[in-house]
This record gives sequence, C-alpha cells and structure tokens, in this order.
Amino acid sequence: MTRQAFLNLGLLLVAVMCNASLVPFMGVYIVEGLEKSPIFISIYSTITIIFILFANRKTGEMIDGGTKIAPLILAALCAFVIANIAILVVQSFWVLVSVGSLCFAISSTAVSTMYSYGRLYAEQAELDIDRYNSYLRSMTSLGWMIAPAISFFIAGEFGEIAVFKLALGFAVLWALMWIFAMPKDFAHIAANDSNKGNTAEVDPFNLPLYIAAVTCFCFSLAHILCSSALPLFIIQEAGLPKFAPGLAFSVKTIIEIMGILAGPVLVRRFGVRNVLLVAGLIALLAFQILSSTTSLPWLLGGAMLEGLYYGIFAGVGITFVQSLAKGRIARATSLYMNALFVGGLVAGIAMGVLAQTYDFRTTIQLASIGAIAALIILVFSKNGAKSAAHAQIQRGD
Repeated sequence: MTRQAFLNLGLLLVAVMCNASLVPFMGVYIVEGLEKSPIFISIYSTITIIFILFANRKTGEMIDGGTKIAPLILAALCAFVIANIAILVVQSFWVLVSVGSLCFAISSTAVSTMYSYGRLYAEQAELDIDRYNSYLRSMTSLGWMIAPAISFFIAGEFGEIAVFKLALGFAVLWALMWIFAMPKDFAHIAANDSNKGNTAEVDPFNLPLYIAAVTCFCFSLAHILCSSALPLFIIQEAGLPKFAPGLAFSVKTIIEIMGILAGPVLVRRFGVRNVLLVAGLIALLAFQILSSTTSLPWLLGGAMLEGLYYGIFAGVGITFVQSLAKGRIARATSLYMNALFVGGLVAGIAMGVLAQTYDFRTTIQLASIGAIAALIILVFSKNGAKSAAHAQIQRGD
C-alpha cells in the first residue's frame, strides 16, 4: 500500500477512538454523573441517533456532489470539541441532549466520511478495494477495543467528568492527524460535469442497494440485541465473575478483527452472498451457545463465534453495499452506516422491553430473529443484486 493509504488508516483510528471514548460511557455519565434515571439514556440515545441519520445522509450527498472531504472531517472534529467543552462547562442533561446530541451526531459522520473517502482513495490509487475496506473496518474495531477501556479506567480513577477531558486529548491527536495526514483537495471525481447526469436521474430508486441496507440492519439488530444483554446475563443470571464480560469482549474483538481481515479472501473464493450466509449461520450458533453459558470456557467459545460472525459481516457488509452504489459511493456508505445505527436503536429499545418482560437469556436467544431475517433476505433477494455485487467485487472496482 501507499504511504497515504496507511495515513488514512491512522486518521480513521484516531477519529474512531474519539467517538468510542464517549459512546459506551454516556449511559454511566447520565445515571451516575448527572444522577438521572435509566430512561434518560433512551431519551439521549434516540435524539442523538435521529440527528446522526440526517447528518450521515447530508454528508453522503455532499461527498457525491463533489464537496471536498477534508472540510467535512474538520467539521466533525470541531463539533466533537464543542460538545465536550459544553459538557465540561455545564453539567446538565439538557445541555447534553441539545448541544451534545447535535454535535456528537455531526462528529460521528467522520467514520462514514472516512469509509467513503477510503473507498474513493482506493479506486484512484488502484488498490484492492475490498481488502482496503477490511483494513478500514479493522481500524474501527481496534479503536473500539482501545478507547472504551481507557475511558472506564479514567472514570474509575478520576471521576466521570475526567472522561470528557480525555476525549479532548484524543481530539488534539485527531487534529494533528488531520493536519498532516488528510489531503486537503481530495474530492469525489465522479462529481465532474461529465458524470453528473449519471446518478439520480437515471436511477431514482436503487432497490438492490436498499435490500442490502436492510440486510445490514438485520445483522446490526441481532448484534446489538445480544451484546447489550450479554454482560448483565453473564453476571446476574449465569453467575459468572464480574471480570467475565470484559474478558469475553476482548476475546470477541480479537476474533472480530481476524474475521474482518479474512473477509476479502473468503469473498473471492466463495462470493459475497455465500460469505454473508455463513456469517448468519454462525450468528445463530453463537447466540444459542451464549444464552446457554454456564462456565467461563463455554462463554469464551460463544464469544469467539460472536466475534467471527460479526467480523465477517463487518469486513464484507460495507463492500456488499458499496458494490451496489451505481457510482454514488458516499450515498451507499451513509445508507450502510444509517442501517447500523437504526439497527442499534431498535435493538436498544427492544432489549429493555424484552429483559423487563422475560429475562436477559431470552433476549439473547431472540437476537436470532435478526440473523434469521438477514438469511431470508439474502436467499430470496433479487438475482440482479447478487450478480451486480459479485461482479464488481470480482473486478475489484
């Protein structure tokens, strides 16, 4: 790979670490730092995700329209800084859901923007696109493996508010990476005048693309439903030690990164849909093992399967969606990210209702519904989407 390709990965890693340092921590801050009831977590999450959906869509349209990418990433960085400063100055839930929700939503577009930029850069630099996509996804998983652990350690040692100071420290590193690593003039070359007539007018509604996005939504729904219920199930119902959820998460993340990197190899050998079908089947097995956990080895075995299926999906899913973009890469990427966010939102709401009505074990078992839905869509969706996706991946463009 080129030097710039490695710099792109570093820039994405730092951007992910900034957002990952706060996203899993916000529930703790709301309940323990602001002394609010858990229902306020749902209020904050819902408002923020609604903002994220609009922000991702708008950013995708701007990239496809030829807007330079560097200013979009800078705007995300500035929004992240503003949100943290506002929270440090005024510790109030209403500041969090006004300034915080809006600015964190804008800052979250950095990941979708970097995915679009990575794909477009790979095309221009003639890199292996699906492999480079897997590297981008690996940086995301690596950032999520590192940043939350640091945040919770800082919170335990210095208090909740110290986490936002840590986030500002990450933001400084993000700014330095942006200055030295981000090409300031890079834009989507498909936005040239000669190509403007080949997008929305020709294909106002790209059905295969939306089918692929719904498939990603189902995978995300299943993943978040399981992962959000699993820690409480492990401690409260399975009776395992309190360190067990953290250990399971670490094992899962390591295997997830391996699955992401293996994705392109599997796609070239078996085809993208077959690989996603296998991921769905592994998911079903993982959910059943995890929901039946009675010992630490059993838990770690289930965590490895969970990491394997989600790593394969993460490494292949974005390529699957982008391969159906018909020239509008940023729109497809933002749709992919929105599918993941909406899946997470629905799963978060469903987890609370299911756990309250039944228990955490049942919640993990019912995550299978999302995987089954994804499998059904993959099997019965139109052959046109299948052939288009497979052909483009085989071409490497």
